[in-house]
Amino acid sequence: MNYIYDILLNYNDYAYDIFEWNKSDKITHVRKIPLIKLKTYDLLNFINKNIKLDSEFLLKIYKKTELFNKKNIDYAFVGTDGKIVIAFKIEKGKMKYSQLFLDEENEVLDFSVNLTFTDIKYNVINSKNRDYLVTRNEKMMKKYIYDELKKIKDIEKLNFLYLECFNKKSENVIIDIYKDLNSNFDNIYVKFYKILKMTMIKR
Repeated sequence: MNYIYDILLNYNDYAYDIFEWNKSDKITHVRKIPLIKLKTYDLLNFINKNIKLDSEFLLKIYKKTELFNKKNIDYAFVGTDGKIVIAFKIEKGKMKYSQLFLDEENEVLDFSVNLTFTDIKYNVINSKNRDYLVTRNEKMMKKYIYDELKKIKDIEKLNFLYLECFNKKSENVIIDIYKDLNSNFDNIYVKFYKILKMTMIKR
């Protein structure tokens, strides 16, 4: 089995870009981790869909990932198709993801040139929510809006916020806000978030 050594990973539900890593994130310092070369179709499925990996493959990578604190991760590996690099960890049947620092990613890409593709059996359970296309900051703002909207009982206040941000009236402001929030997240919603936050601070 091929390995990549001495890398920092930040496992999350989404493979956040390095610039989106937070100081509060739990960074994992990996001493060595299996490196698997995958076909692009399979790698994209691993990233964009909820899948169940074959037990035979899981057995091959079991406790093969070593940390510098002398502990092992049960199921983890770095996957690449020669263009994209993502680290995966399977925890209680759920996939976690991490990007790599640029120099570490380049090391993987250089090393993977001479690797052969590995066929891994897996089942696609379903496609992921489109939230994986949204930045981490946008997810935070979206969650804040959802949480605060649940607390607001004053419909007139919601109508004012909606008119202020969208420059139009709504016959059912709660439905319209949720509908727009689920279909897009643009600068208007950033404005809505800021106004909502100021309103909540003043209450």
